[in-house]
Amino acid sequence: MLGKIEIDAALSLNNNCVFIDVRSPHEYEMGTIPGAINIPLLDNEERVEIGKLYKTQGVDVAKIRGLEIVSPKLPYIYQQLLKLEKENNQIIVFCARGGLRSTAYVSIFKTLGLELLQLQSGFKAYRNYLLDYLNNIHQHNWFIVLHGFTGVGKTDILKMLQEKNVPIIDLEELACNKGSVFGEAIDQSNRDSLTQKNFENSLLQQLIVNKGKFVIVESESQRLGQVSIPKEIYNAMKNGKHILIDTSIEVRVSRLVNDYVNEAEKHDEMLSRGVRLLKKRLGNEKVGRYIQWIEDKKYQQIAKELIRDYYDPLYQHSIEKYNYDLKVNYDKIEEAVNQIAIFYKVIEGKTNQ
Repeated sequence: MLGKIEIDAALSLNNNCVFIDVRSPHEYEMGTIPGAINIPLLDNEERVEIGKLYKTQGVDVAKIRGLEIVSPKLPYIYQQLLKLEKENNQIIVFCARGGLRSTAYVSIFKTLGLELLQLQSGFKAYRNYLLDYLNNIHQHNWFIVLHGFTGVGKTDILKMLQEKNVPIIDLEELACNKGSVFGEAIDQSNRDSLTQKNFENSLLQQLIVNKGKFVIVESESQRLGQVSIPKEIYNAMKNGKHILIDTSIEVRVSRLVNDYVNEAEKHDEMLSRGVRLLKKRLGNEKVGRYIQWIEDKKYQQIAKELIRDYYDPLYQHSIEKYNYDLKVNYDKIEEAVNQIAIFYKVIEGKTNQ
């Protein structure tokens, strides 16, 4: 009898297991369990071929052809699974619905001595679990949302809070999005492979494994690059606790220059591209001046003027529409991090009383 495991039990194992997605590469790319490794029985073309045979010539013909395709792959798959078994406490195998593919996978390799578990109802069970969690998000998680004008360091603060073991989710990182025309110009990594389903899977997975009721996130619009924050989570963010962060314009300028010049490759090229994207809003004269300043390495001048003439007016309305539970004005970013960490501990403590 095959060893099977329900999705809630599988997720409770956290980092003590590895998921193996045996579906085709295309299915895997469209959406999978975060961290799952794709070791498929059939590639994309083979899956289509077997599907056609099943419909036109019946299940027996499809199975025979499937065996012909899969048999030469078994030594390679076995070698991969052996390596994973040495590195992980448990291997959990899944296909689309916990059907023939994962059943055959587990049966074959269990006879060779591998201890594999089959995920009951497959990826469908995982998606249903996430959708149920999402629909009842208010029972699981509340949000502390960080607000502030461009350059106050919201993302840096999130990272520093994480180092203090305060639960955070970096929505921009999950969405492969930098949140400004300059960020869009500089950071193009991983976007082509991002899907809405994978974004939702990763977001909800982080919420599920979070140990605290409250999670700290950065204020975002619902549309985040090429994906959208699920409306249930977006509404929960709007109804959460809100913190406004502020600092001097000198600190903001310094941070922008560091992020978009010191930490960026080919920064002049990317900055020029970003400035040109603002031509409609800023006009030809300003854009031309900024391009010249980039050539002259006058990065602080550009940052200061963009803060004053572009960023602050753009976000003024969104900043003003909330009543804040905490306002933080800092000289050193560590001061802001400590204040927010204390705020988190106080309200998280209240939820446990």
